[in-house]
Amino acid sequence: MKHTPFDFDDLALLVIELPDSLKNLRYAGRFAEEAAEIDRLLSPDTHPSFEPLMRKRLELERILADGLSRDYDMSFDDMVALFQKNYPGFEAKNLCDLIDSGHADYLIGQGDLPGAIRFQEDAYANLTDCCEGYLWELTHPGETFRETFNELRHEDMKRMRENGKASRQFTVAMSIRPDEDKLRPGVKFRAWLPFPAVTPEQSGIELLESNREVTITDGPIRTAYAEYPIEAGDDGKLAITFRYTCTAVYHDLDESAAKPGYPAEAAAYLGELEPHIVFTPYFRSLAKELTAGASSPLAKARRIYDYVTSHVKYSYMREYRFLDNIPMYGAVNGRGDCGLQALMFITLCRLVGVPARWQSGNAARPTSIGSHDWAQFYVEPWGWLPCDPSYGGGMRRAGDTEGWNWYFGNLDPCRMIACTEFQRQLDPPKTFFRVDPYDNQSGEAEYEDERLDPRDLTRTKRIVESARAD
Repeated sequence: MKHTPFDFDDLALLVIELPDSLKNLRYAGRFAEEAAEIDRLLSPDTHPSFEPLMRKRLELERILADGLSRDYDMSFDDMVALFQKNYPGFEAKNLCDLIDSGHADYLIGQGDLPGAIRFQEDAYANLTDCCEGYLWELTHPGETFRETFNELRHEDMKRMRENGKASRQFTVAMSIRPDEDKLRPGVKFRAWLPFPAVTPEQSGIELLESNREVTITDGPIRTAYAEYPIEAGDDGKLAITFRYTCTAVYHDLDESAAKPGYPAEAAAYLGELEPHIVFTPYFRSLAKELTAGASSPLAKARRIYDYVTSHVKYSYMREYRFLDNIPMYGAVNGRGDCGLQALMFITLCRLVGVPARWQSGNAARPTSIGSHDWAQFYVEPWGWLPCDPSYGGGMRRAGDTEGWNWYFGNLDPCRMIACTEFQRQLDPPKTFFRVDPYDNQSGEAEYEDERLDPRDLTRTKRIVESARAD
């Protein structure tokens, strides 16, 4: 497939309806045929009068069809076999249970169910993380799974109530490189690794080490950027190590103290942002129903938080580039990951006049680090308050009411904030379509003349050191 430069503003075109001939093939999982149909439709002999915007929408769909055809290549039987290596007694019915529970993202290809189900390559790692308790109890009959990370969260809650805040310092190592079969000596390689943003929550930010000359950007998606020709015999890797301190401030919220109003800068976070933060008739009706009778912006936001955390079951998602409307997917399917839940919260808050915005980066546990998204909403007299529906919903499902309440208005200091806006351009801009067009949590890369997809890259991140910093 020829790789052409991508105009970042064209993301908004995902709101344009596709022709039935394409939708039918897409939903049937016949992506190679969909790509061929796109080529046919784009031919001047087929539709010489197609409007320029529709042509751009079809060109964007061709990128997505190519990605879907390559990403969902693990069969149902292969997934069962992979589980059986590490979970004795695991059977096909157990994988069906994981699917039925809503914790699995998948597509259905040709053939009979469940054999026609196909997964992405990283679905196994996602399922073992998301369904850790189920799998542990499956291999430990009669025993109950214990979530030890929740104990760390409650330790931080206690410190924050006592001291007004809690801080943790992290040293993190990240890298990105082209896979061996994608090495192109002599060709310029461009890479963007996430880097801690300058925010009220983060301080002491230091780049400790880099194997290449990098530029630290200061935009809403903060990165360590490098470009260089790959030398013969070189693996092309960009590797950095950085240190920062994350501080979470305690907010003791009292609804009677909440006041209406917001400053001019917060008003920028009340509107739509196509294609995902869109005030659809469904969301308009839902927002009105949820907040009927709520007397303050804090009460409205809490009603929305309660809905998202109780009606959207946590599930790892396909990459966001493959979803036409991220929060609507969660609304109609009742499942979604941290970013989906944050976007649903943001959309509904904006609809009822509560400014809300995006924040993302990584959840940084003492010994592990992984991508994570959450939200902020504005209420006087506190200003910008954090909200993590994903963590809050998990605590609610675990019967932890304290934790559920905590993540509305409070966070923990186990974070690395790299993105302070949703759907913003990288600095400098990427030439080709991004791995994640909406933020940057694990790194982006390309050649000067070629787009690189996730399976073309090896991306790593790890905690080098962590410690309390208060």
